[in-house]
Amino acid sequence: MQTVDSNWNVPLWLLHNEKITSLDPLKLDDRLEQLHLFNRNADTDAISQLLYLSLPLPDELSRFSYETSIAAMRDLGFFIGILKKHNIEPVEAVPELEYVLLELMSKTDLPPRDTLLHYTVWNPCGPRMRTYTGLNDEKQLIESVQIAVPSLLEAIVQLDALHEEKLQGLEFEKVCSQLREKMEAMVQGVVHAKRNVSPMVFANELRFYYDPIKVDYNKDYIGPGAVEMPMFVFDHLLWSCDYSDPAYTAFKEGYLPYSLRSVRDIYWRFHNKASLLSRVQEQLEENPCLDTLQAAQAVLDLCTVLKSFRMPHKKLAESAYTQDDEHHRNNGSGGYSPAILQHIIELQNEKIDSLQKSTIKAKTQHFTNQ
Repeated sequence: MQTVDSNWNVPLWLLHNEKITSLDPLKLDDRLEQLHLFNRNADTDAISQLLYLSLPLPDELSRFSYETSIAAMRDLGFFIGILKKHNIEPVEAVPELEYVLLELMSKTDLPPRDTLLHYTVWNPCGPRMRTYTGLNDEKQLIESVQIAVPSLLEAIVQLDALHEEKLQGLEFEKVCSQLREKMEAMVQGVVHAKRNVSPMVFANELRFYYDPIKVDYNKDYIGPGAVEMPMFVFDHLLWSCDYSDPAYTAFKEGYLPYSLRSVRDIYWRFHNKASLLSRVQEQLEENPCLDTLQAAQAVLDLCTVLKSFRMPHKKLAESAYTQDDEHHRNNGSGGYSPAILQHIIELQNEKIDSLQKSTIKAKTQHFTNQ
């Protein structure tokens, strides 16, 4: 199995992805306009036939490299999402598809369907961009995730490394500042979506392409919704890996398989370990000196940017789903209600408030002892 190195360098990984975006193993460049036409006409027989004609033969599939396998899964995803939008299970419509999906799963170490990474980061830009609909709103949605994901992955890697460093001093504060910059770039992705994607178009058109499909003995696999962004892994390292909350744990571990192996490895390495916030708070309470106070403030500044990501994200989700009809309003593209975002915010704020209280107490003790 060919996979991405678990110690991967994000800029190099992104550069490597240019090869993936250049590939067109299923000849979708020539078929996308036709697929859009069939979708608009709800011609599911024609969609199924075009999907069948696009499938690689077993001998060809066996020779696919990692990069070609990623590109093939990406392009199959558009047939899959369109069929599902028309209430058709893809592997029932085209039984040969299941074998291909399972082989691609084995070659890529990802689920047997397309993920958010396939839909966005591994999607060509410009005229070759793959979409379900061809709508500008969908293109802007894809671009918003393309803006956010690289910064998020780099932030996760930096936060992972930060756990290995001394949790105070100028170097610690410098890395926290760099993390804030990465987070601010992620916020720009949310802002881009808010400005350019109509909540009505998302709720009443786009989100149905991301519904789960059944593969591998009727197991459900969710589609490439934005909820798959591994923001929860950043949370995990920053404040939640030592937080016992069954609902959030189930949320995190439900979406984890849709992330890169590299990201999954980082998540499990911190399972049941102390989060960065907890470690900084503990050292502050043990030794309320200027150095530990400055370290705590650096983490609190980072948490402020985290809040600035979460609140517009929550408002964007709520705005989209209030446009939806009553039948679908309660569930997001990943199967969760937007209410899970409020739950995460409440947990996050509880941890941040605890550090803030410890910081205020430590400041009083420090200046009293001067």
